[in-house]
Amino acid sequence: MKQSISLLFLLFNFVAFSQSQGKPTYFYLENQEIDKDQFLKLDERKTYHKEVVTDTAIFVKAYQHKNIGHLDSLQHNQINLLLKKNIGEKYNSDKKNMIHLYSKNDDKIQEDAQFKKYWRWISMNRRNYQSYLMGTKNSEIKADEKNNIYVDSYDILRKLFFKDSDFDLNHLLIKPSGEVYVFFGMDNILSVLGYAAD
Repeated sequence: MKQSISLLFLLFNFVAFSQSQGKPTYFYLENQEIDKDQFLKLDERKTYHKEVVTDTAIFVKAYQHKNIGHLDSLQHNQINLLLKKNIGEKYNSDKKNMIHLYSKNDDKIQEDAQFKKYWRWISMNRRNYQSYLMGTKNSEIKADEKNNIYVDSYDILRKLFFKDSDFDLNHLLIKPSGEVYVFFGMDNILSVLGYAAD
């Protein structure tokens, strides 16, 4: 009996392995197909990958962590009003505002609130930058102004910029000009500042 179960297990693994072997693999950067060599040359620090396996093929897609867009004056004004309502008078739309948006109430937001090197950089560059840690509506994060933690109680930022994101932590840089940098994923908030400057 034990031998039959082992044989069945081996047969199942062989069938599962052989089914995935005969499928062609297609590589993409965003929505454009690229060849395998181009895919392997992508900078892993600046992209994240998703793999989709279907009955007939394997699709491996790379997405940029950073996207750049521009708000028109009405959108920019509305976002600034929302942030001023959530953050208060210390929010200044004449500065570059970095917002780190958390979907979960776990240790990460507390670690980032105490990340001395990050907050030292923000303090040294306070003429140009402000930064906030913000929880989404359903994150169960509690506002703590002393530690720069706020809550987007209307969930506007997630809906506008991150509704398709699979990550628990996303980032948004809003410049006074209305230019926005959207960062998907990336756990190190200090490295996000580095990519914002690229």
